[in-house]
Formats: sequence, C-alpha cells, structure tokens
Amino acid sequence: MAVRKVAVTLPEELYDLVERARAVEHRSRSEVIQEALRTHFGEATYRPTDEERAALVAALDAAQAEPEALQDWSEVRAGLRNRR
Repeated sequence: MAVRKVAVTLPEELYDLVERARAVEHRSRSEVIQEALRTHFGEATYRPTDEERAALVAALDAAQAEPEALQDWSEVRAGLRNRR
C-alpha cells in the first residue's frame, strides 16, 4: 500500500483529544487520525462497547490528572475481558 505524508492543522481541542487518546492507547498520532478518518468515511473499524468506552474515558481523565500512573491499553482491555 502506498503511503503519503499530509500536514494537517487542527484546532487545539482536537489536537488535545488526539494526544490524550494516543497516550492511553499507546498508538501513534497517525494511527489515531487514520481511525478517525476511516470512521468518518464509513470503513469498518473497531467499535468499543459502552463499558470499554467508559473505561477509556476514565483512563483519559486519570492520565490527565496523573500521567505517571498510565496503564497499558492491553492491561485495560484484559481487565474488561475478565469482567464478561
């Protein structure tokens, strides 16, 4: 697959959302933005459950309040799987 670099200007609030998501999910900025574009244009992507979404929001809030206490996303997902 061919890859092209694109420079994008984002409002501060969108940039902050991307940065928070990539910190919690341990993903690159490009991965987060690519998923957002795929979602926007209708390509099938992973859809978190309400419980997973709530855990992600809680993790984003915790990461902002206490960055040194970040959990690895695989640990968070494993914890969610164990609840089922």
